[in-house]
Amino acid sequence: MLNEPRTYRQSPIRIGLIILVLGILSVGLLISMDWNNYLFLIPLAGFFGIIFLIVLFSMTKKTTLSEDEISTQSFLGTKSLRWSEISRVSGRGYAIKLQNFDGDVTVAPSPQLPDYEEVVEWIGSKRPDLFNPLEYSEMAKSWASIIYLPLMGLLIIGMGFFILTQANDAFVPFIILFMLGFFFIVSIFTAPQSLSLDGRSLLVKYLLNQKIFLADEVQSIELKHQSTRNGKNYFVVINLVNKKTIRISGLYPNLPVVYLVLKNWHKKNTAIGLTTQQN
Repeated sequence: MLNEPRTYRQSPIRIGLIILVLGILSVGLLISMDWNNYLFLIPLAGFFGIIFLIVLFSMTKKTTLSEDEISTQSFLGTKSLRWSEISRVSGRGYAIKLQNFDGDVTVAPSPQLPDYEEVVEWIGSKRPDLFNPLEYSEMAKSWASIIYLPLMGLLIIGMGFFILTQANDAFVPFIILFMLGFFFIVSIFTAPQSLSLDGRSLLVKYLLNQKIFLADEVQSIELKHQSTRNGKNYFVVINLVNKKTIRISGLYPNLPVVYLVLKNWHKKNTAIGLTTQQN
């Protein structure tokens, strides 16, 4: 129970540092330019202005949860939905969007917020009916995402061969690019391509094989992330009783929905899940 409203936002110190760095870079670049060439400076200043607004919009987003509603806020305004008003969920990638019955109000917490996993947990606990395993019995990657990694791998390996043919001392860069491309290609065979829920069974399909797990073989299901220079990369981890793990990412409709559906499936079909739910 949410005894008091909880607000999730970026640290003001972090926002200030990012704005300061952008300001210093902008001023430094403008000072170093030829001020007589004003036709070039005007679009450059506009470009930095757009970047600044995008960063400011992203960094000032916040989400507030209470016992009655969820709301998101940015400098463009505030959107709120009572938990009982939410009729459907959507979204792409790591993002989850909540819509009302009329479809004219959408609340979308930012995945880059601190403790975004906690926000997703609260959405699932307040409206578990939106993540029914019977409704999402099949969750799979799109063909575009399946083809993307092999193409990236082949492109990187091709770049390596091109560099090798153009320079005599390019063997080390070639090996690095070859290994990186090989990793992209292999990853498509080791990553789950779809999940199917059938009663107490979970069917995990890979590109060349498939595995079936009963609910009692699953210890827990977690939503985790890795921080990178481009932000947070989220993924679902299925922890098996035998201590092995299955990492899930990139499945339709989006990662939070996949996570909450799997979690509900686990709670409904195993004593381990029911015990966790009661605790």
